[in-house]
Amino acid sequence: SMMAGRKTLEINPNHPVIVDLLSKVKVDKEDAAAKDTAQVLFQTALIESGFEIADPSALVNRVYRLMSKELGVDPDAPMKEVELPEGEEEAEEEE
Repeated sequence: SMMAGRKTLEINPNHPVIVDLLSKVKVDKEDAAAKDTAQVLFQTALIESGFEIADPSALVNRVYRLMSKELGVDPDAPMKEVELPEGEEEAEEEE
């Protein structure tokens, strides 16, 4: 009865992401990227299962940090204005 409503998160210990996470945590238990990856895996599993997550913006920030790390971009770098050539700027406004 009580167990009927519970969900189980199954982790494949042979999956390359899990293997990589384990190796990172063995080297440094405080590895920020490993923590972010684990949180993203868990929260996306919740979403995929139909649950709502308590703090969607925290998930988005983790995804941005992981993307920045993957791209070699400083996630705290200031925003830069990008100048578009005049023809491209007008084309965007028309769309």
